[in-house]
Amino acid sequence: NARHVEVQAVGDGKGRVVHFGERDCSVQRRYQKVIEEAPCALMPAKLRGELHESAVKLLSSMKYLNAGTVEFLYDVDRQAIYFIEVNTRIQVEHPVSEQVTGFDLVQTQFRIAGGEAALPRQDQIKVGRHAIECRINAEDAARNFMPSPGRITRWSPPRGAGIRVDSHCHDGYLVPPYYDSMIAKLIVTADDRPACVERLQRALANFEVEGLTTNIPLLRYIVAQNDFAQNRFHTKWLEQSVLPAFQQDHV
Repeated sequence: NARHVEVQAVGDGKGRVVHFGERDCSVQRRYQKVIEEAPCALMPAKLRGELHESAVKLLSSMKYLNAGTVEFLYDVDRQAIYFIEVNTRIQVEHPVSEQVTGFDLVQTQFRIAGGEAALPRQDQIKVGRHAIECRINAEDAARNFMPSPGRITRWSPPRGAGIRVDSHCHDGYLVPPYYDSMIAKLIVTADDRPACVERLQRALANFEVEGLTTNIPLLRYIVAQNDFAQNRFHTKWLEQSVLPAFQQDHV
């Protein structure tokens, strides 16, 4: 019953490191993240504090420079955390950390690289609200995630309060077959997790892409699951419980 949790941090290269809270990236397929959120609503405050402290200690000890993510497995039954790795880069899911803290992490990276003393104090970084991100991929989830390159004939992402779409796509854009299949990130933010899930369901329902196949039907299916709404899942939940039913229903 494991969760994949990770701490977003930034270091100044001199031993000072601040964190921007944690993310829960447990909805995965073949160890590839599909949905990410911040914070990890399941984690108790005491363990959350230990998680953040562990990440900051590790990066401080090596005088880490710029943005990085310290990744852990969270054993829900034992209430214990276990170190996995450090990702020495900005990550796909960084927008959820930006949404809940109000800090632009990419801008912070540029400022640090330019020699500015850009790190805020830790007490200036407050985690408020809840954010969830979905990766929009050009692939057919009903056909074993077959790549689906091609020309987009209609691109109509959702809009409105609490909705952010990061993408380079537009009507007429040609998705090539040579690169990663991700074409957009949908990020929604709300006051708490239940409201965030509802907003995500509406946003996915209003996300229209024509001309090629995307994983949006699968994402709609995932977020409609009661286990997802009730925050009852683990790192193998998508592969073991959701995908077999989805692919059977979409033959």
